[in-house]
Amino acid sequence: MQYSWQDGIQEMPVVGVSTDENQNLWVATNAALYLLRPSDKTFTRFDGHSGLHLPGFPIPKCDDSAGLLNPCPSGEAAPPGINEIVGGGAGEGYLGEVFVGYWAQHDWSITDGTEQDPWRHSGKLDRVRLVTDKSGNPSLEVVRFDMVSNNTVQYWHNKSVMRMVYDHFIHPHELYVGCDHGVDKISPDKWHPPVGPWFLSEDNQQSWMSDHLHPQACLHQHCDAPGPMTQMLADWRGLAVDANGDLWVGGRYAAGRIRYIAENTKWWATPREDGIEATKPAYGDHYDGNCSGNRPVFCPPLEGDPVNISAVTVTKDGKVWFASGTLFNEPKDVPYGIASVENPGTHDKITYYDPIRDVGLSDSDVRDLLALPDGRLVVAGLHSGLVIWDPVTGAKTSIRAGKDIPSDRVLRIQLDTMVDPPALLVATQGGAAVIRVLP
Repeated sequence: MQYSWQDGIQEMPVVGVSTDENQNLWVATNAALYLLRPSDKTFTRFDGHSGLHLPGFPIPKCDDSAGLLNPCPSGEAAPPGINEIVGGGAGEGYLGEVFVGYWAQHDWSITDGTEQDPWRHSGKLDRVRLVTDKSGNPSLEVVRFDMVSNNTVQYWHNKSVMRMVYDHFIHPHELYVGCDHGVDKISPDKWHPPVGPWFLSEDNQQSWMSDHLHPQACLHQHCDAPGPMTQMLADWRGLAVDANGDLWVGGRYAAGRIRYIAENTKWWATPREDGIEATKPAYGDHYDGNCSGNRPVFCPPLEGDPVNISAVTVTKDGKVWFASGTLFNEPKDVPYGIASVENPGTHDKITYYDPIRDVGLSDSDVRDLLALPDGRLVVAGLHSGLVIWDPVTGAKTSIRAGKDIPSDRVLRIQLDTMVDPPALLVATQGGAAVIRVLP
């Protein structure tokens, strides 16, 4: 099923398609959020007037190192607005849930992301819960999650939301947020308004938010080398929960696995109480160039050069798959293709695949990647539509614009495993698609 202008979606592109635990279908453009409930015939549109913190619709008040700020400085998305959504749960008092992640404002100065940053409250994400009145008309209950480091209000590093995943099954209702600096764990069901004088106490925001973790790399040196160093951390577009409930992450410069613990007051800390690093294995630091040392999955010229990981997924055999796709087109940006890591963290065996030769894409940039339960992979290229690829047999099936998807320019894919068979959710330049029977 495809959805576009004719179905009431007023803007393009579609940047996200997701479902919640009540099978509400949520579709996002940069400027609005759309809802199609299972019984609905048409979409309902929500925007800043509905409570979303889009550009021009800031939250009135926000907590800060200086106390409660009224008004909140730049407590809204930066243009173009929404970048990512993921469907959440369902529970008492609400009929569905989706999380909406926004672009933030940066000036990339030395104070960017600190308590001196005038845009430290920009971007972030909304928890959006669906409620209805007595007549059944839908409306939204919106709570803004303003990310700040658990250990100090000096750092508001995570502002733009690049990717989110929501665990429906292993550790139910845990939300992971990949940002422009690091990765957060949020337990949305534990949210409550702050009580007492300090919003960031262990009983308040730290009880439901853990900020933040990331594998690291450093610019053209090991991070423990003597002297000054430049830590390279950015754009965690790859997030995937494995069979143990641990989180695999991939960013612009590094990758790794973040081990799960439930307590948000402890998740962000490394090493953990067991003496082991929170991120293990970690790929990127102690890389010596030319594929020697601890490579950041792919093989850039030197440590700290970008590898542009665009997606991470885990197949049923336990292999972890990483895709590379450029985002900013800076001189060092190179799409490195696709890699699988077998026996990750013990006897890493990394195998590389060419998106054109091996997968059948028409371009080498991989926009997104996910694993199907049968072991095949769905691969999205910048202008190639989708390819369903079996890495064992090499069999491949293309899904192009027309019959199954509105556009070959795919921006995001998700897999709804709450239904059987799983449904492929596709966001494209020209609309949304839900594919319930895969070739």
